[in-house]
Amino acid sequence: MNAVIDTLLNHRTYREFDPTAALSAEEVSLLLAAACQAPSWMNGQHYTILRITDGELRGRIAAAQPANPQIATCAEYWLFIGDAHKAELASRAYAGSFAAVGTVDTLITLTTDAALAAQNAATAAESLGYATCFTGGIRLIAPQLTEWLALPPHTFPLFGLCIGKPAVTMRLKPRLPRAASVAENRYPDDDTLATALAEYERVMSDFGEAREKFPYREKFARYYSREYAPANAALLKRQGLLTHPDGLEGE
Repeated sequence: MNAVIDTLLNHRTYREFDPTAALSAEEVSLLLAAACQAPSWMNGQHYTILRITDGELRGRIAAAQPANPQIATCAEYWLFIGDAHKAELASRAYAGSFAAVGTVDTLITLTTDAALAAQNAATAAESLGYATCFTGGIRLIAPQLTEWLALPPHTFPLFGLCIGKPAVTMRLKPRLPRAASVAENRYPDDDTLATALAEYERVMSDFGEAREKFPYREKFARYYSREYAPANAALLKRQGLLTHPDGLEGE
């Protein structure tokens, strides 16, 4: 099998890392190069990758994220920042209005560019034999991170990426049935999706992942019954990234 496809098909998320392991400077440089080679909207590269190398800062982030202790033990911890600040500087250079920055579509662009770069980094790390874990929970402390990281306006901390040597062996987790993730020409009907979700719930219950406390569908029923990070709507507005929530410029 093609080595790249083999790496992708064998992806696992690890949450236990060897705290004594380290990446070489050459490996870090390679992973950053792979991340930055990701495709991006208009070649805008609307993200900044912040390597958290300061021990005190890493400890502060880990302490604020008790559900993600792996932040403290992985060899490398990178934060992916959705970044329109560089576009602002480009706009200033050519006297642009920068009016589109507060629209929903721009926020989607920043998130997509950052996610593509992060996936490149994760795949590259796994190809070198390292383990990875994304930490979306950092959005719960986005206001604190904005201060701690001195983030300028028009930026937002989207997620983190742990990279390191795994301290445990992980099984390959089953994925949703193809019928729930792939369709042709039109969106699948609800009966097809409901059947696939019920089937997957049974598969995941049999899989018996220790960290899962609820059946698959119930987990999401609980999650979507509350707002995940209520402070972030206000933060996005303060950062100038959601000033036109209807997506229309100038309104």
